[in-house]
Amino acid sequence: MRTISHEEMSPKEVALGIVERLEKLWNVDLKSIITNEALTEDERLKKLRARMVEAALSNIDQLHDEVGHQLTDNEDDALLQRVLAEKDIETEPNICVLRSNYEIIRRYQGKQVYDYVFNLSKRMEAMAQAKTPGQLAVQTVGSTLFSVGTAWAKLTWSAWRGGQTLLQATRTGITSLGMKTAVTAVVLVLAVILLYLFLENPKKILGVMYNDTDQMLVVQDWQESEGNLYMEHGEMKNFMSDYATGNLDSPKVQMKSRFLNDPSNPNNPEDVIFGGLYFSDRKFGLRGTEGLIVFNSPDSSLIFAHQFAVPYTKDNGTFMQVLRSIPSDLSGLFREMYNQRVTRFDKNEGGFRMTSTVNDPRGGVVGLIATISQR
Repeated sequence: MRTISHEEMSPKEVALGIVERLEKLWNVDLKSIITNEALTEDERLKKLRARMVEAALSNIDQLHDEVGHQLTDNEDDALLQRVLAEKDIETEPNICVLRSNYEIIRRYQGKQVYDYVFNLSKRMEAMAQAKTPGQLAVQTVGSTLFSVGTAWAKLTWSAWRGGQTLLQATRTGITSLGMKTAVTAVVLVLAVILLYLFLENPKKILGVMYNDTDQMLVVQDWQESEGNLYMEHGEMKNFMSDYATGNLDSPKVQMKSRFLNDPSNPNNPEDVIFGGLYFSDRKFGLRGTEGLIVFNSPDSSLIFAHQFAVPYTKDNGTFMQVLRSIPSDLSGLFREMYNQRVTRFDKNEGGFRMTSTVNDPRGGVVGLIATISQR
């Protein structure tokens, strides 16, 4: 798959190009939604997701009707119905990658960070167009992703550990989960990236964060004003959230713990690392988007903070640190970390390696890649 450089196309051009190709393939109108300034950004996202899911699933049904084959799926009907009804979606699926790719991603700096965010949209576009489990498996493996969503990852991992090739296991995972459910997970992520790319508001950020630890990571009460997601300026438009085990009755987490190929060797290139996306945008006036996220493990003492800033006039930056306890004053902690922000943060602390990188200290359309790794 050819990669895109942000020097070749603007973010809006990338988004519109994907929208136009999907419109042609699916024979559906998406542009009237994403360009409708009478709708709030939240409303645009809900409608865009619903229209895209409906069109993608119709695309799948059409092929199977043509060949006279009844597609059997183990559908997450609740998720599908919520998307199609344009209701609030609490699940923002994790993406996951093999360690061999994770180690490359973690080293990205500058233009590479921005290009990675851009090219996630291209990878998701190709996956969303798949009509069969085999096609989706080929696109997923070719995209350098392992899966989208913890349920899909768990099923693929089981098949892979059982002796199947990665491509065979990916197809097995999709078939076991349900083709329509897998495509829905892809569309949920793709729609967020499209909206981020399309909106011309200055001072916005799309963060991709990976969890290379044995701990599930949560952000307590992140939807509440007193929770552990703190916004100094701007607002969080979308935030990572998935099921801990992949089962719908399991607890929600922000990022799932890693899958280790060999627990005695936590550096195997075939380990699977989970990650989540967040999209934060400026709110109004001469302010940017600046915030602090405090992650903790429900099962251990691990607590750490991740700070990001796209100020209106000052330099963009980021910072991370391990904490002894969940702070009572997130505003104070934000200011302390804000004053230490850098373009590239890389530090070993408390048995963990943390990295966080923004693509550039200047500019208002920012990509960020952050990681935490258990040493």
